Amino acid sequence: MNRRTLALALLLLVALVALWRVEGRTETALTPLEAGAEGQFDVAYGDHPRNRLDVYTPDSPGPHPVIIWMHPGGWIAGDKAASMPVWDWTDRGYAIVAVNYRYALSPDTVAGAVDDAIHAVELVIDRHADWDLDVDRIGIYGFSAGGHLAAMVAHQGLPVRAIAIAGAPTDFGPMLDPAVPFFDGKRGADVVEVAHQLLGCSDNTDRCDALATDVSPAQLSPGTVDLLIVHGESDHIVDVDQARRLFDHLQAQGATPELVIVEAGGHVPHVDEGGIDQFFDDRLLS
Repeated sequence: MNRRTLALALLLLVALVALWRVEGRTETALTPLEAGAEGQFDVAYGDHPRNRLDVYTPDSPGPHPVIIWMHPGGWIAGDKAASMPVWDWTDRGYAIVAVNYRYALSPDTVAGAVDDAIHAVELVIDRHADWDLDVDRIGIYGFSAGGHLAAMVAHQGLPVRAIAIAGAPTDFGPMLDPAVPFFDGKRGADVVEVAHQLLGCSDNTDRCDALATDVSPAQLSPGTVDLLIVHGESDHIVDVDQARRLFDHLQAQGATPELVIVEAGGHVPHVDEGGIDQFFDDRLLS
């Protein structure tokens, strides 16, 4: 990634983090350990240094329903150990698995991050008995870039019961069109260049289009997982059109996703306003 592109990507990331802090919840949630959970850290699920996950299990009899958390960061930043909307949910009986994945910085790409997300979920399924997890009650929650990865897992045929995404990019196609605003209202050649770097393609239009399709949930066949799509109506980082694209695409193919547009909402996780907590409770705590 050249300096100009990296500078733009970092600027967009700073704007994302700033908006999240300003518009997000002001109270500080208990960490899982503060809520009485037990933790296992940096469990490897692959060979890359970022292929690590943390497992938090409640101090209560199992097997526990589990929510796998995919962190935000524009595919180029973020960490599993940072504050997450589900941090204190171990106090409600959930186990939480927080996942790190490869950054889409050359030579790695968004496709690599997608592969990591899938492999992390597979490891949770394979080792559910080791951590006293209920393999029949697995949910995934992702925000922003993490929401994109969570949506991609929905197409893999894995035994996941529910997936919720918030503020998530779902279609890379608009990023390849310089006339379409995408990140923080920005458009033009710089945004297209960022897309090329994230996808790992050059100015080869056919190759870029093919790679974009491969990592765009809004261009793929629907999965069988219950899916909740939440987006802020006034999200200036990832346009609300991204949520509508995914919803319309899945509905047209006979799927029944849920869509919640938070009125005047910005680029934040929208746990309460979007009904994400109730969505998981209805599917994983029953």
